[in-house]
Amino acid sequence: MNRLTFILSALMLVLLTACHTGSRLTKEEMAQQVHSSIEERHFTIAVDWMRPFGGMSRHVNSNYELKINGDEMDSYLPYVGEAYRLPYGASKGLNFKAEIRNYNATFAGSNGYLIEYDVTNDEDVFHYRINIFTSGKAVIDVWARDRDPISFQGEMVFQ
Repeated sequence: MNRLTFILSALMLVLLTACHTGSRLTKEEMAQQVHSSIEERHFTIAVDWMRPFGGMSRHVNSNYELKINGDEMDSYLPYVGEAYRLPYGASKGLNFKAEIRNYNATFAGSNGYLIEYDVTNDEDVFHYRINIFTSGKAVIDVWARDRDPISFQGEMVFQ
């Protein structure tokens, strides 16, 4: 019985190791993928945490994301906070597509990249600031003219 348990345990270990190593990128491969996505201005950040201004961090369990595709942004992010002026009726929050203005991406040393840009929709003017680390992890800060700021944490998604 001991020998059978040992053989099954060894087999499971080998199978788990084989599955794990095949699906992960090395640090260098991940850093290169992050770099090329930012250079091409084509990337997606899947968001799993949000931190409203003056509030507690919250886990979000939906498919929230921010997509950059050239000069266009597709923001599908939750918003919790105070809004000072909004049009009558339902607000878009941070769920909209818009043309990007004043895009600036800089390499911030070994930690990764800093990306800043502005967008406008029919409700507000927004400034996005994104820190993307070479590991693919990201922090998104959003400031608006007529709303409290909010931050998000997530990770780049590669297809």
